[in-house]
Amino acid sequence: MNFLGIDTSTRATVLGLQLGSEVVDRTSLDVDTHSREILPSIKSLVTEVGISLEDLDAIVFGQGPGSFTGLRIAVGVVQGLGYGLGIPVVPVSSMACIAQSCILPVNPPLVFVGLSARLEEIYYGAYKFEQGIAVPVLPEGVVDVAELPQLPVGDWIGCGNAMPGLSTKIQESTGVFFDHISSDAVPTIHNLLSLGSFKFSRGESVGAMQATPVYLREQVASLPGNR
Repeated sequence: MNFLGIDTSTRATVLGLQLGSEVVDRTSLDVDTHSREILPSIKSLVTEVGISLEDLDAIVFGQGPGSFTGLRIAVGVVQGLGYGLGIPVVPVSSMACIAQSCILPVNPPLVFVGLSARLEEIYYGAYKFEQGIAVPVLPEGVVDVAELPQLPVGDWIGCGNAMPGLSTKIQESTGVFFDHISSDAVPTIHNLLSLGSFKFSRGESVGAMQATPVYLREQVASLPGNR
């Protein structure tokens, strides 16, 4: 199976191809030029590896949470390419991709991902691993760090750019201790495609025009009492 992977939820442009078991990574870090570079980069990538866009079976994309502008750009590209090519698309949580990068070869831990939102608010997700794939322990959300939900007892590690400054408060709120902390907050193409191909195999793809970003803040604003 051939998959194109795209994630622009951060300032990086995470981009690559999965051709059978081979992954070609053309991620650009610290480049906030999604709107200008993404389509030329995709065209250059498929030409480089000697295939055409028509050879793709699906497009895997990071649906957030993350940069509002970056997510809109990715979704627009995914909708246009997927619809034009007549192929399905596979939405993947950008935080699950970060959690996937924390997996260990033996006895995978539970992973908490915390990404800075504003002030002491964070986007959060908590994951366990099944068949080597990060699956959520609880729904992803965005709250003040003092209002984080309690996490189940277990061996936890913490990932994300909120970790260096807020790890102590996060541990106090969630009631768990992190055995290891990483500030890594950029999804990788390998993890994006691993999650995407797993979801594709389970029939979790959607039509191109159903590709939508996830704005967790909108979900919070729509809850009763927050209007």
